[in-house]
Amino acid sequence: MPRAPRCRAVRALLRGRYREVLPLASFLRRLGPQGRRLVRRGDPTAFRALVAQCLVCVPWDARPPPVAPSFRQVSCLKELVARVVQRLCERGARNVLAFGFALLDGARGGPPVAFTTSVRSYLPNTVTETLRGSGAWGLLLRRVGDDVLTHLLTRCALYLLVAPSCAYQVCGPPLYDLCVPAVARPLASPGHSPGTRMDLRPTRQAWNSGARRRRGSSGNSPPPAKRPRRRVTPKPEQGTDRPSAGAHLGGAHGPSDSKPGAVTPVRATAEAASWEGGPPGTRLSSPAAQPSQGPQGVPHHPAHPETKHFLYCSGGRERLRPSFLLSTLPPSLTGARKLVETIFLGSEPRRPGAARTTRRLPARYWRMRPLFQELLGNHERCPYGALLRTHCPLRAAALGDAPRDQACGGVGVCPSERPAAAPEEEADPRRLVQLLRRHSSPWQVYAFLRACLCWLVPAGLWGSRHNQRRFLRNVKKFISLGKHAKLSLQELTWKMRVRDCTWLRGSPGARCVPATEHRRREEILARFLCWLMGTYVVELLRSFFYVTETTFQKNRLFFYRKSVWSQLQSIGIRQHFTRVHLRELSAADVRRHHEARVALLTSRLRFLPKPSGLRPIVNMDYVLGARTFRRDKKVQHLTSQVKTLFSVLNYERARRPSLLGASVLGMDDIHRAWRAFVLRMRARDPAPQLYFVKVDVTGAYDALPQDRLVEVIANVIRPQENTYCVRQYAVVRRTAQGHVRKSFKRHVSTFADLPPYMRQFVERLQETSSLRDAVVIEQSSSLNETSSGLFHLFLRLVHNHVIRIGGKSYVQCQGIPQGSILSTLLCSLCYGDMESRLFPGIQQDGVLLRLVDDFLLVTPHLTQAQAFLRTLVRGVPEYGCMANLQKTVVNFPVEDIAPGRTAPLQLPAHSLFPWCGLLLDTQTLEVSCDYSSYAQTSIRSSLTFSQGAKPGRNMRRKLFAVLRLKCCALFLDLQVNSVHTVYTNIYKIFLLQAYRFHACVLQLPFNQPVRKNPSFFLRVISDTASHCYSLLKAKNTGMSLGAKGASGPFPSEAARWLCLHAFLLKLARHGGTYRCLLGALRAAKAHLCRQLPRVTLAALEAAADPSLTADFKTILD
Repeated sequence: MPRAPRCRAVRALLRGRYREVLPLASFLRRLGPQGRRLVRRGDPTAFRALVAQCLVCVPWDARPPPVAPSFRQVSCLKELVARVVQRLCERGARNVLAFGFALLDGARGGPPVAFTTSVRSYLPNTVTETLRGSGAWGLLLRRVGDDVLTHLLTRCALYLLVAPSCAYQVCGPPLYDLCVPAVARPLASPGHSPGTRMDLRPTRQAWNSGARRRRGSSGNSPPPAKRPRRRVTPKPEQGTDRPSAGAHLGGAHGPSDSKPGAVTPVRATAEAASWEGGPPGTRLSSPAAQPSQGPQGVPHHPAHPETKHFLYCSGGRERLRPSFLLSTLPPSLTGARKLVETIFLGSEPRRPGAARTTRRLPARYWRMRPLFQELLGNHERCPYGALLRTHCPLRAAALGDAPRDQACGGVGVCPSERPAAAPEEEADPRRLVQLLRRHSSPWQVYAFLRACLCWLVPAGLWGSRHNQRRFLRNVKKFISLGKHAKLSLQELTWKMRVRDCTWLRGSPGARCVPATEHRRREEILARFLCWLMGTYVVELLRSFFYVTETTFQKNRLFFYRKSVWSQLQSIGIRQHFTRVHLRELSAADVRRHHEARVALLTSRLRFLPKPSGLRPIVNMDYVLGARTFRRDKKVQHLTSQVKTLFSVLNYERARRPSLLGASVLGMDDIHRAWRAFVLRMRARDPAPQLYFVKVDVTGAYDALPQDRLVEVIANVIRPQENTYCVRQYAVVRRTAQGHVRKSFKRHVSTFADLPPYMRQFVERLQETSSLRDAVVIEQSSSLNETSSGLFHLFLRLVHNHVIRIGGKSYVQCQGIPQGSILSTLLCSLCYGDMESRLFPGIQQDGVLLRLVDDFLLVTPHLTQAQAFLRTLVRGVPEYGCMANLQKTVVNFPVEDIAPGRTAPLQLPAHSLFPWCGLLLDTQTLEVSCDYSSYAQTSIRSSLTFSQGAKPGRNMRRKLFAVLRLKCCALFLDLQVNSVHTVYTNIYKIFLLQAYRFHACVLQLPFNQPVRKNPSFFLRVISDTASHCYSLLKAKNTGMSLGAKGASGPFPSEAARWLCLHAFLLKLARHGGTYRCLLGALRAAKAHLCRQLPRVTLAALEAAADPSLTADFKTILD
């Protein structure tokens, strides 16, 4: 019998998702004597391969196999598979075998599938079709019988291994839908046990002292759990005030801990989940603290308050929404009861006209009503407008037009502070710059939120000044987070004292508090804090501020008062109308689009602040006429069509690379083109003088003529000729750290190169792509995607693109919509066609590169460079291409090519030429990175990592992921760059990595100092050097970089010296934080200095010259 492929990574992945993973023969041997005679002498090779390659995976909730199965065949294979598919469709089960099948309905009739009564096929399923017509599967049915094969197809999951290292799923729930059950979760990630180098835990001495304190305070506390317990969502108390023993997440952790009365998450659960980064007493988020979404997408009290919940909330009114929960409830005991039910019991507020339902409120929550009645009264009396004007005042220069409806008073309303400004005043560019600078600082926003919280929350709810200060500290941290950050529940409840909050008690006067009661109080307090932060604080930010990132400060958030942002938005809209040709849709047109069966893609316009202007951003994820955002069937169908069009265009681009012209799609493409040009130039003797031209196009997306674009795309997909086959599939793999990653992709082909079966498809993916150690799941397969249908979709997207601006709808008559996955590819295809017509032979002796709309020409012919520059400066109106002279750079004298316009920037003949974040040496053609974009920016605001329960591990993973992105082959290639340039490039990479290291340390939760675990941070620094050096060797395969004795052009000791020098330069500036690391780093550097040869050491010191890293001195962190 053929041997099965090993596929160790795939087998390990499946074992982590199923109760049992067995070869087919091993599974059948369990069922009886006949199962042991599965393979016999003379069996076909295909059947033997099927038995060897098939894995049977038993889900955790699977029913047991039939007892004493008959192993008798009754049906043919096609009939049995059809019966199984019908049964799966009737049950509504998600099974790979039933993908593409559905029950017949009145709207979609048609003949049923053979051997079924009510099942239709609406998409081909190649896995099912292969199984139905396979002789090997037919022989398997004859050997095992109907009952066993039916059980395998309906109750188990079957996978077929594909050499050398992958597999595909045949049946069962799709692997990407499965999660790890609680009983199967390991104590730590593979290869990392508690206490290893990845731990960010306290030192042994601190841990032992804490253990002694606990033993002294309580002699009968139970030991920590050794396995994580299954999470059980606690049910709300009904009628009685009896605490639930299953209401807590982990092991016993009563009030007798080292800090009594503090919300300290269970140590047993923390140990089981991870010791990396979690301080003593940090709790995982409770399932009970994850209620449903509130109105307008604002969650009532999310498990993790996130900054995305208050971003981009436009509107001129500085007031709380009338539909906000606190504004709808009266300050009475009835209103307090509804508020308590909403916060703690997860009940939604009753909608107008809905039937009134009453239920008995548990006694614990019944006694809370007076406090929450006081809270509602405080909200009704709170002068939000006065507090906003006091803590976030508007300067005289920033005051301008405010909507007239702000003049009204009331709760949560900030009246206008000055009459509207004239349109002429707003059109002044200086006025725009002044308004852009009128954002409120985070400290001012925090002062406003603090004042509102102190006014709203009664002292009894805080319990103590300590709890109030802890929460306000978290508020300050919350608003200082970046764009993609969130505040974990562990941080929100850390060091909060439960004993101080008497309103949490289930029975007044009880002295002895059982552990389960203490846990219940912790959960109730966590619910309240989560609601207060995730709903009330978020609502204040949404109502009074427009919060956005900028183009020049990475992910740092800026807070503009609504009255200021309304002026900025009106200026941005007027400027957008002057640049883009838009046609307003009438009410009848909008109504007709709403009623149309064909979905119409609609974009929403927002603006991103720049240093001296606004950048329009279009979000293309909304469909006109759809009821809900992203979940509506119209949205899903149109999004799927757009992705299919994108995949087809990419397929044609790969088949005919000339379509893109000089376009490069990333650093890898730039490296390939630049390396070939450099080697070609260095082969010439003598080396010619080179002329550089950099041209940036003004408004590339908005200026593209739609008629020309239609011609270009018609030439690409050829509407009357092609038919495409599109296969949608998912890839599930396990990373080296033990985490499962899933991705959803499309594969496009024609009938000429179509792999019809899944085995052939997976084999081709392994040959032509980087697919390794993964499971492939086919989702759907379409064999008749006509190019004419795709072309009509493209015409709809271009000619009927609707933009919503200020409550009105407009159709874009020129250019292409930004924000779509198609935008960059369409622009590149259009400019590629222009290059083939205007500059056909320009790359014979030189090189022309274009990253979307940024051109770079390097040529030894001065006349060619001048002609290229002259053509783009004069403009190419048939392609909407016009050079922006303010961003045009050359390294040779230019004549007056544009009278009356700004002359291009002229650099010396030998200089570092900037282009798209690169610095190109015009004489040696060596490449380095341009770090000037980091000037006056904060690394902390641009770098966020998911802290979760393992912040130490997540910090390490984030740092290494960013390091891989920065170690581009273009900077490390020793055939393009000299050794000195590579030294300098790597040193700058390490120095930027040191800044990121410092930013991550400052973001670690729970105030964990470095001195508690210096070995962890030293290991991160050491592994940074090793990781970078391995990337260097990978980029220079076939070259000998180093040898024993630190010899060679670039030994590993050189990389370690550069890393230590860079980290010492940065960390020494923060000696108070890293005092425990500096001694070890200096000692390691001194040891390397003794190992390295003098020549190499001198070259390293020259590469680390402070004058070469002047850009880093302006970084704010």
